[in-house]
Amino acid sequence: MNLINQITNNSRQRQTIPLEDGSFFEISLYFIPMQFGWFIEELIYGKLTIKSIRVCNSPNILAQFKNKIPFGIACFSSENREPSQQNDFISGASNLYVLSAAEVLEYEEFLSE
Repeated sequence: MNLINQITNNSRQRQTIPLEDGSFFEISLYFIPMQFGWFIEELIYGKLTIKSIRVCNSPNILAQFKNKIPFGIACFSSENREPSQQNDFISGASNLYVLSAAEVLEYEEFLSE
């Protein structure tokens, strides 16, 4: 797992995230105060575009796309709650991680046991 550490507390932001194979994906995040939450507005990997996913605590937020992308995104929070405040990622209360293809497979194998 690699921490996505360039997330700020800006309510709208776009990041380019490198993958271990040398490729990359683009992710647009935004915070909605009235919904107390962070959202992936758009994730682009090659020709695939994924839109409108709420960021929640999960070992792989992108598990449903496992056959289309060679990575995953995990979110973990130390506060025992979902990332619901604008400062959660810069304060360390919540963290987003990129999962490698091997980590996604390991998680899938765990679920099938």
